Amino acid sequence: MGRPDNTWKWTGAFLPLGISFFTFEFIHYAVDRYHGRTEAGKFREYLAFILFFPTMVAGPIKRYQDFLPKLRAPSRDWALDWSRGITRILTGLVKKFAVADFMTALTNHLNRSDMAAAQRWILPVWLLAYGIKIYFDFSAYSDIAIGSARLFGIVVPENFDWPYFRANIAEFWRHWHISLYRWLVDYIFIPMGGSRVRPSLVYRNVLLTMLLSGLWHGAGLNFLVWGLWHGVLLCLHRLWRRWRPAPLNPTWFHVFACWLLTFVCVNLGWAFFAMDLPTALFFFQRLFLG
Repeated sequence: MGRPDNTWKWTGAFLPLGISFFTFEFIHYAVDRYHGRTEAGKFREYLAFILFFPTMVAGPIKRYQDFLPKLRAPSRDWALDWSRGITRILTGLVKKFAVADFMTALTNHLNRSDMAAAQRWILPVWLLAYGIKIYFDFSAYSDIAIGSARLFGIVVPENFDWPYFRANIAEFWRHWHISLYRWLVDYIFIPMGGSRVRPSLVYRNVLLTMLLSGLWHGAGLNFLVWGLWHGVLLCLHRLWRRWRPAPLNPTWFHVFACWLLTFVCVNLGWAFFAMDLPTALFFFQRLFLG
């Protein structure tokens, strides 16, 4: 008896570059038009919004009601726009080639054979290198996109604001991939009830939102676990703040301890992002059990 065909297999498929970013903009426009939060605009304005090339590949995710006034009346201070735009593009190129690509020499070792042969102390160094790489790589693309948009006299949203310096996981997410975070809050978390429902449902909403965030980053099981990891961290932070509200005047030691815990948890989570799930579990086995 022959092997049955896999009806779920999709061969010869072609997906446009950056499809996830402008799909989110499609959804935003449709939802906000339905609720009357933005005007329809002209067809050519809608095409300019969707096909605005600086943000198509890697964001930031724009909002139509914010983009439209800038499209209709772009800045006329060409000297300032070009100065800041080129400076931002060059900043992104330095981040990409001088830092992110340099870290590849370390992150290439995040495979099962290298981790099996390495001493335990080097494993967190490799993972930390990945955390540095992914931040500088992604923020570099955002810098280039923001700078390129500025050359046309258009200011698009910021995407990163020193997230690794934040002292809790909620603040990390408010400053990491900001346009995605706000999209998830506005179009997934709040429609499910957000924080207005009873606590058990709030935690459910947080977990589902972060699971969808993981799925957005990739279809592998490791990305779902990465999303779940951050969902659990956010829920634990909420539980802790319900039990122990933030002090009005925290000491430097308190701030440092909170920052260190957040930094370690975020970077441990990158193991699920950088590797498939069996390899990530092997990484933790080697790291904690030898």
